[in-house]
Amino acid sequence: MDSLSQFRTLDELIRTLDKERKLLFELFEMRKSVSLRTDMAMEYVEYRRERIQYLIDYGIIHETGNFVELESVYLQFFEEVLDVNEEINIESVRDAISSLREQIQYYLSESNEQRRYHYQHQVRQLLRKTGLKTLKNVIDLKRNVESAYKQEPNYAIKKQRLSNLDNKSVSIKTLIKECEKLLDGESVFFTIVADPEMERTKQDVQADFSEAFHNLLEIDKQIILYLNQIEQQNKLCKQIRRIKYLKDQYRWQADTNVRQVLGELNPIWTENRPYNITRLSLENLRSSDEMAVLLQKVASTSNIRQQARTTADAFSAEELSEHREETQMINPNEVWNAFAASSYDLFNFILQYDYPMERTLSDHLTLFCQIAVTHPTDCRISNTYKIYQNIEYPLIYAK
Repeated sequence: MDSLSQFRTLDELIRTLDKERKLLFELFEMRKSVSLRTDMAMEYVEYRRERIQYLIDYGIIHETGNFVELESVYLQFFEEVLDVNEEINIESVRDAISSLREQIQYYLSESNEQRRYHYQHQVRQLLRKTGLKTLKNVIDLKRNVESAYKQEPNYAIKKQRLSNLDNKSVSIKTLIKECEKLLDGESVFFTIVADPEMERTKQDVQADFSEAFHNLLEIDKQIILYLNQIEQQNKLCKQIRRIKYLKDQYRWQADTNVRQVLGELNPIWTENRPYNITRLSLENLRSSDEMAVLLQKVASTSNIRQQARTTADAFSAEELSEHREETQMINPNEVWNAFAASSYDLFNFILQYDYPMERTLSDHLTLFCQIAVTHPTDCRISNTYKIYQNIEYPLIYAK
């Protein structure tokens, strides 16, 4: 196996990921379904094979036969950053606790103040990492429990997945207790450090552990409930299969009490009473005298009073006459054309412009914002600001 090429700088890595973002986005979306064929992947890199080979050489993707996939390190990075990872990584918490122990011992054994500060910084970072990873594992555990029960079609696999998740819940609780024991047992270290940031980090991690532990208790209850429901569903399924078998053998009435059970059921009384609406013909209502009599009886029975209908007064000559109302307005385009031919900045130009009517400062500000928004590409906004009557504004010139 050839060794992979290495990115020389972080800037080179970021530029590469940005350049091939279309292909990486497609590969990430298809991570749970099927791999992307190489010939289809060529569409996202302008049919240039060297760009595919570049990603392979630098370990961003790998090619298997005629398919390409994201490398696991980048796939894991994207899933963790976007919080869509479904795997529960308990080992990461265990490794963080182990590293935490080591860094504390290094600090206590070191006499150089600069190196001790380095170990102190590492302890604080590992504490935060432990708390965050524990909470993330609990969230992933809850998501997996819901997914296993609601989406897994096979009952045997569903039960096994829930049992495995229950074991992982026990492991996470054990790690939480282990880390809490470490925090309490290393009181000498936290006394020596006496750092407000370290104490704040410790309190935050303890709060994370408390929240995670309570969530785990709720998850345990949910797993037990789901397992009991699966057991009941399996039992019911077996009974239905047994009755189906006896029915096919024409023995279900003789060998079971199904007739008695069904005879004791009376589900009809629980149903809502059907109510059918019969709509009368409008033509019949208009033309039939009998219908008019019936409507009057219904109205009197329901206490419906007939409202008197009166004719509205006719419009007067003044109301029918034409009225005009004139409003003076400023055409922003005319102001812009005059401003574009000047050398003033926009705000001062608007203040000094010759308007046909009186205008307030608020009107000037409105026109200033309107012109700046409608002509963004034709304006040059400088970094210089000035103040006019407690109003700070940027100097904007026409290009």
